[in-house]
Amino acid sequence: MMVKSKINSALLLVIIVLSIFLLICITYVQKRRAARDRQEPVPQEVLSTIEKEKMYSSAKLQRRIDALEKEVERLKHEKIVVKEGRVKVLHYLPNKIMAEKVDYEVDPRALLPVEREIPFSDNLIFDTIKSLIQDQISEKEIRAGFWTGFPGDSFRLLRADLQGNTLTLHFDDPKYFTSGGSNRVGYLWLQIRMTALQFPGVKQVKYNPETLFQP
Repeated sequence: MMVKSKINSALLLVIIVLSIFLLICITYVQKRRAARDRQEPVPQEVLSTIEKEKMYSSAKLQRRIDALEKEVERLKHEKIVVKEGRVKVLHYLPNKIMAEKVDYEVDPRALLPVEREIPFSDNLIFDTIKSLIQDQISEKEIRAGFWTGFPGDSFRLLRADLQGNTLTLHFDDPKYFTSGGSNRVGYLWLQIRMTALQFPGVKQVKYNPETLFQP
């Protein structure tokens, strides 16, 4: 009888110890969850600073966009000037600031004109496109957000035929420079097309062979 009583006491003690241990574990887990879920409020001063920075960045970006758009309008209305055997033309290049506005889609709004001077000739369209695909942009233009996919290895313009309002550009591309990702080749052709459209009388631009500029 005494042995049985001692066994019962021992079992009761074990149950009490296990209950206390379980209670401690539950309390610990609840505190961890509360600490994880609790979010300290952000001080108003910090929120104000963040908001000011966002407004400043947005205003700064908008000023740059406005300046670029004004420059575009100036260049569009500026006539080609011949001076000492040279002529001023436009190359259309992708610009990071404008491309961000269209999520880097292949969109004419992502390109802006930059000025170039080339020797005057009787085939100005040909020479302008030729200079575009051989062009190296300056460090200043790179800092302003411009980039270009040209020049390309062995890619060259053979001739430019203007029939009515349609300009057909004939290229040689033995190393498949104009093949690749759809976004890349789209920008390559868009640079050429928009550069060609600056000339009066050019309303449509095509390329030959038709296997070029394919993703």
